Amino acid sequence: MPDPTPPDPEAIIAALLPATGIPLDPAWRAAVGANLRVAGAIAASLQTFRLPDTVEPAPVFEPGR
Repeated sequence: MPDPTPPDPEAIIAALLPATGIPLDPAWRAAVGANLRVAGAIAASLQTFRLPDTVEPAPVFEPGR
């Protein structure tokens, strides 16, 4: 079940930048936050998508098929 409270992009940025050591120009901070919000919305929609029990994973991955 998805978490009903989406994570705060600013909190994610504040936590990950020092941990990763990745420099972030302050001018890009809003764009990074917007991308995290979009990624979160995509992830939330995928988490709510239910597959039927009859679906089986592909036995072999074949690119381009």
